[in-house]
Parts: sequence; structure tokens; C-alpha cells
Amino acid sequence: MRRVTLFVNGTSKNGKVVAVYGTLADLLSVASNKLGIKACNLYNGKGGLIDDIALIRDDDVLYVSEGDPFVDPQIDVRTTDGLPRAHTDWLTLNIGGRLFTTTRSTLVSKEPESMLARMFREKDVWGNKQDERGAYLIDRSPEYFEPILNYLRHGQLIINEGINLLGKYGDSFCFSVLGC
Repeated sequence: MRRVTLFVNGTSKNGKVVAVYGTLADLLSVASNKLGIKACNLYNGKGGLIDDIALIRDDDVLYVSEGDPFVDPQIDVRTTDGLPRAHTDWLTLNIGGRLFTTTRSTLVSKEPESMLARMFREKDVWGNKQDERGAYLIDRSPEYFEPILNYLRHGQLIINEGINLLGKYGDSFCFSVLGC
């Protein structure tokens, strides 16, 4: 069973974790019920329109709209009264060319002494390099990073098939990133 976190388009608060089953229409119906809106479109974190349920992966973060275009929740959007929206804890990591969106608290809470926690505990303390979109650059394999991020999110380490726990060259990615 796959599960995803759904947010109303343009927000990163009050998300709902739901199981993905059936068709895209079924997921939109669940999103409507859980979020209290008339769900018409699903977007990934980069604003890509999801038009096929097969494109949805386990633990994806998706944004649900009532037909309006994608609104990036990480951009400082002003409200109608001109005040900035509340700052979010969301950030994007560019791991070996693949983007992962998560929260700072996910990276620092579960393993507070890990390398990731030290890198992201406070903003810009390490002078982390960012790509042209603002994603933090980490020169590691995304296939090895995905299970680690899911462990930090859910507390369970699930290794994808074909992943060598010692890493491509015998170095432990877990050790180099989490310090485990």
C-alpha cells in the first residue's frame, strides 16, 4: 500500500496522510473528504500536474487544488492585507540531481546528532550550497537517500530492492549522512 501526504494547494499546514488505492478519481474523492474542499487537481512539490495515479509514489507530498493553478507553499506569498504568510519549515534537498521536499524538523528531530541534523538544525549555519532553485545540494545517491529520509519521517528503515547497504564503493551512506 502506498500512502501520501496531502495539503491544500499553496499551504504546508494541516496535511493529511492517506492511502492511495483505486483510481485518480478515488484519490481526489478522499482528498475532498479529508481536506474539506472540492478536489479537482493534484500537483507534486514542483508544481507538476498529476494526471495518472501510477505517477504517485509512496510518501509523496501532494498539493490538492479546486481547479486553480499550483501555488508553491515555499514562496513568500503575501496575504490580501499585505502581510507575509507564516514562515514554513519546508525545504528542498537536491540529492544527486533528484529533489526531495521535507521539513527541517524531519531532518533534525529523530536523529539529533546526525550529520543531516547538524547541517540543517539552524538556518545557513553550515553555509550549505544551493542550486538555482534554492534546493540544498548534497552529493550522494538519491536511491540511498530515499530510505534514510523515510526512516527520519516514520521511524522505520525500509531498504529498496537492489540497494547495497555498504554503498556503491563499500562506504556506508547511512554512516556518512546519519553518522550511524
